[in-house]
Amino acid sequence: MTTTHRHPITPRFKALLELPSQRLSKPLDMALAIFLFLLLTCSPAYAAAEYDPFEKVNRVTFAFNVALDRVLLRPLASSYENHTPQLAKRGVRNFFNNLDDVRVGINDLMQLNFTQAAKDFGRLAVNSTVGVFGLIDVAEPVLSLEKNRQDFGKTLAHWGVGSGPYLVLPVIGPSTARDALGFGVDVIADPLPSIDHVPSRNSLLATKSTDRRADYLSFDELIVGDRYLFVRGIYLQSREYAINGDYIEVAFEDF
Repeated sequence: MTTTHRHPITPRFKALLELPSQRLSKPLDMALAIFLFLLLTCSPAYAAAEYDPFEKVNRVTFAFNVALDRVLLRPLASSYENHTPQLAKRGVRNFFNNLDDVRVGINDLMQLNFTQAAKDFGRLAVNSTVGVFGLIDVAEPVLSLEKNRQDFGKTLAHWGVGSGPYLVLPVIGPSTARDALGFGVDVIADPLPSIDHVPSRNSLLATKSTDRRADYLSFDELIVGDRYLFVRGIYLQSREYAINGDYIEVAFEDF
């Protein structure tokens, strides 16, 4: 039996779906971009909540991601959460949020939101200097410049690009064709992958992934029933809210 209803999503669920990101190779970037472009331009504009034509493949990828998380990501995140001082964790989070403001500001400009872009680049300037390379968030408490969340998937949505089919990407996790294409573009604007010193770059990426995974350790127990359907529903709901400020109708099959 299948029922359709509005399923309120509280902000804490957003962290549940921020799965660790890894840098894609340039050939894979190009192939993925072409594939996703074809999906977006040739497929009918179905609502992502009802459009999961790759479910069989998605479930295989999802199972791989769950296994990887169980064996590697979750143990690392648990150790990090339990043994790292709170002050250090706050500094790490601030540091990566500060680097993220580069990508956020660029997406503001692509959306022609110049006022928000000025605020986000202002945050970057203040926290990179007064905030000691972003380790301390000075901009929000002192200048009321709150952290903004933007990505190229939102930029595509801003210009009317449909979400396309639901996808589960290896390691990266839940996505849609639009958001996956957006992720490939966001990688270009992310300062971390462009670091030439490979050990430093990999260490920073690993630390960022571990910190992000630790952020939602306590939410793992909230996943009930069919894990795939639960995560798919939460992801689509949270993305719709992040883009349009509203929830979408999602079909939740009986667990």
